[in-house]
Amino acid sequence: MIKDKRPVPSVRITNQFRRGKSMVYDFFCKGETRLTVEIAPSEDSTDTFTAAAHARQAPEHPSITELGTTRGEALRAVGRAWAAKNGDVGFPTIDWELVGQALVAVRAIEAAPGLGALA
Repeated sequence: MIKDKRPVPSVRITNQFRRGKSMVYDFFCKGETRLTVEIAPSEDSTDTFTAAAHARQAPEHPSITELGTTRGEALRAVGRAWAAKNGDVGFPTIDWELVGQALVAVRAIEAAPGLGALA
């Protein structure tokens, strides 16, 4: 019997767990990049969300934290800020559109309206 070989996605969630009020998602991204994303309701009474991301393979664990009115908007803000680093030391190139798609697939964030929402 021949096993069906499916292409391995270039961004995939390898682990997810709760930490207090937040959800943490570990990703394996194309190449050797390991990324952790944490999404939580803000601690204040503004009804906003905080998303934080860091690359685990870099010694200094570069991190970016952003706010948004929804979980998805907070993640998109992190993606824009990360992309603005343009590959600076410790900030590997990440396909944030695929990270967003993976989080939509597990219902962690809402689907963004339109195409290219993380760009």
